[in-house]
Amino acid sequence: MTKFAQDYGMACRARQHRTIMIEYRSTLFNKVPKYLLEKRNQIMMVLFVSIFAIAFINVFNPFDSKAWIKDTNITETKYFAWSSMLVLMGMAVVALSRVIMYMRSKKADHNITVLKYILWVFGEVLLLSGAFTLLAVIVRNNLSLPTNDPVEIFTTAFKNTIAILFIPYLICIMYFSYQERSTKLKELMGENIGFKSSNLISIRDSRGVLQLSVAKENLLYIESADNYICIWYQKNDMLKKQLMRITMKDISEQLADTNIVRCHRSYMVNLDLVKVMRREKENLFLELGVPNVKEIPISKTYGEKVLRRLVPIS
Repeated sequence: MTKFAQDYGMACRARQHRTIMIEYRSTLFNKVPKYLLEKRNQIMMVLFVSIFAIAFINVFNPFDSKAWIKDTNITETKYFAWSSMLVLMGMAVVALSRVIMYMRSKKADHNITVLKYILWVFGEVLLLSGAFTLLAVIVRNNLSLPTNDPVEIFTTAFKNTIAILFIPYLICIMYFSYQERSTKLKELMGENIGFKSSNLISIRDSRGVLQLSVAKENLLYIESADNYICIWYQKNDMLKKQLMRITMKDISEQLADTNIVRCHRSYMVNLDLVKVMRREKENLFLELGVPNVKEIPISKTYGEKVLRRLVPIS
């Protein structure tokens, strides 16, 4: 019995580990959030990182950077000017990198994933380290570096660059994420103005966080996209969509008490809005009578349930 319990525990931990690894892999290959690619946020990040790096170097004198300068009588003003020039030269490299990233993100078929964004930042660190190494080799006679070996200079520059940039990069990402959530919440509150609460359908993601509340008559259909769903709804006679991380099984359970029903492995539909049910050979389709909204297929698995709801038998 003890051996069985140990084997069972090991199997559970292995399964949990595989699940976590799959989750991380899925996250890494998702597209990076749009707010990290917006022009305004890119500019803010470059400016904030520049200011943070200049302040950090001058206040804390990390890595004993003042000792690099041969002039032992250097004043605080001269050191500030020297360090600021060095940081701004580095940030010019980052700014150019961000311009290229922004231009790529504007393409319709861009595929900047979370993994590619991380690698891009890693590339920026390599560029900055390489630029500093090149500068140090050129002006080595004016510096008092611990070594003149370019490889050692590059290695030290790489470590120092990561140490200086990690905190401001992390702060920027957290701030942009918070800003995005606040904006979405305000939009959500705005969409609900004028609606009666009893007429709202509230939808939560896989973590139980409320992501969307929409009037029953405005929710059209829900479409599956792997572990995500796409909710299609109307707002001011315009077709809108909301992407959310949750499975079709879980969203079906959330909406079990509504007339939003599963009609296909990849679709749920608002039966209150169905205008036409059409048969084409062996296949059934639902039409909602809303411009630019495609036909919703009914699969054999869910066909009987949908037909009972649409055509009740007395």
